Amino acid sequence: MKRITSDANPSYRRWLKLATQPRAARELGASLAEGEHLALAVLGAGVPIEAALVRAGSGNHRLLACLPAQVPLFELSAALFDRLGLVERGIGFAVVFAVPPEAPGPVAGDLVYLDGVQDPGNTGALLRVAAAAGVTDVWAATGGAALWSPKVLRAAQGAHFALRLRESLDVNALQRDFRGTRVATVLEDALPLWTAPLPNTPVAWLIGSEGRGLSMAAGAVADMRVRIPLAAGVESLNVASAAAVCLFERQRRRTV
Repeated sequence: MKRITSDANPSYRRWLKLATQPRAARELGASLAEGEHLALAVLGAGVPIEAALVRAGSGNHRLLACLPAQVPLFELSAALFDRLGLVERGIGFAVVFAVPPEAPGPVAGDLVYLDGVQDPGNTGALLRVAAAAGVTDVWAATGGAALWSPKVLRAAQGAHFALRLRESLDVNALQRDFRGTRVATVLEDALPLWTAPLPNTPVAWLIGSEGRGLSMAAGAVADMRVRIPLAAGVESLNVASAAAVCLFERQRRRTV
């Protein structure tokens, strides 16, 4: 295992960029996954691992035995590892892995379109909800959180590897590459979700950003607008919670 104690090390500079610059994942074609659960998710997905990083003094990690023999191992001084800012009081273990290529092509089932969702925690939670609800395709518009950033990975807890992800798309992609009904999730001028006539054919769920909601461009391509009925005095739900309600209502109807 090679020890790194200087932030001038070229490899460390690259890892620091991945950890601290959200859009570096696509630029460099790699990302960082911290902790046992995410590392095992990366291994299980068969994604190429570029390096394993261990925090000095964190003890022996059983995960090292799970890695392919050719994966380079690096021990970072505590100060350098902590500068990566991965997880406070984490286990001191991370893997650097190659971001899978995007998978363009026809969408067979439902799709989630993230229209400017910016918070990494919300974005990761949305990916987790989509995977749990059986959605296989998630697209993200330009201007939202970078899907493969470490913070989004952390919030999604492995959901990335159950999804086909595309990002930096505009609404034209919904018209060009999706064959089905486009459903906008909004707060006003919409049908109540419980009674909305959702089709049996594929649905693209258009999810707006936390602050401004769905953009005019995305709303303009919608075939249907739905809202979640809320108790009096409650203005809205967290965006990931709202998506969960919609996607699992869709699942409920399929099973009754």
